[in-house]
Amino acid sequence: MLFYSLYLLGLYGCLIIPKAVCYQIARWVADLYCRRAVKDRQAVKGNLSAILGTSEVSDAQVRELFRNFAMYLVDFFRFSRLDAAKVQRLVRVDGLERMRQALAGGRGVVGLTAHLGNYELAGAVLSLAGLPVNAVVLSHRNRRVDDFFTRQRSHVEVKGIPIQRMGLKAFFQTCLSALERNQILALVGDRDFFDHGLVLPFFGRTLRVPTGPANFSFRTGAPIVPAFLVREPDGGYRFIIESPIVPPQGLGREAAVRQMTESSLKVMETYIRRYPTQWYMFQEFWNPGPAVVL
Repeated sequence: MLFYSLYLLGLYGCLIIPKAVCYQIARWVADLYCRRAVKDRQAVKGNLSAILGTSEVSDAQVRELFRNFAMYLVDFFRFSRLDAAKVQRLVRVDGLERMRQALAGGRGVVGLTAHLGNYELAGAVLSLAGLPVNAVVLSHRNRRVDDFFTRQRSHVEVKGIPIQRMGLKAFFQTCLSALERNQILALVGDRDFFDHGLVLPFFGRTLRVPTGPANFSFRTGAPIVPAFLVREPDGGYRFIIESPIVPPQGLGREAAVRQMTESSLKVMETYIRRYPTQWYMFQEFWNPGPAVVL
C-alpha cells in the first residue's frame, strides 16, 4: 500500500508540476535516498567498478545514477502527456528505418534492450511511431502497483506480457503469437531473473544471462534488434536502434542461441559502458539475490 501511494503521489505531482521542477525534486529525493540506502549505494558502486574497470568510483558517479533513475520515473509518470508530436520534439531517433526494415521481413522483431536509460520510453517511442510493441514485464508484488504500471503503458499503447501472471505455456504462446502477427516483442536482456540462462562473460566476469531473445529468434526467424534510449549530457534524449542480429545459418539450436546471446551481450556492454550511470542495477549484479520488484 505504501509503494502504491507513493506512485500515485509521484503521478499526480508530475502531471501538475512543470517537468523541469519535477526533475529538480526528483534529484533532491534521489540524493536523500542515496545517502540513506547504504546497501544499495554499495551495490551500485561495485557494479560501476566492474563496468569501468576501476575501483576509483566516485560518490558523484553513484549519486548521478540514483538521480538518473529518479528522472526516469518522472518521464514514466508523464506518459499520459505523450503523443507522436511530442516524442518527435523530445527524442532524437537514430535508426528507426532499421526497425521498419526488420519488420518488413514479416517474422516480427525481437526488440532487445537493457535496464539502461529509459527503456519504458523506448517502447513508447516505437509505439507512437506506429509500430506494435509487446513488452515482456516482471509483475510487481502489489497488484495495485502492477495495475498502475499497466495503465501507464496503456497510455502509449504498449502491451505488457506479465511473465509471472500467466503459466509458462501461455507466456510462450503469447510471445510467439506477437511475432507471428509481425509485431515487436521487447525484452530486457541483461539479467536472468529465473536462472534458466547460459553462463557467459559479461564485463570480464561470468554470470548467468537470459537466452529468451535468442531462443525466440531461432524458433521464429525473427531478427533481434538491439535498441537503447538514453539521456545525453545536454539533457536531451537519444534513441539508438542498432543493426539486427539474425539467426546464423547451419548451426543447431544450442550453438545458434549461444552465438546470438554472445552477440547481444557485446552490444549491451558497449552501451552500458558508454552510459554507466544510467544502468539501473541496485543489487550486486554479479552476486544477485532474489529479484525485487516494488
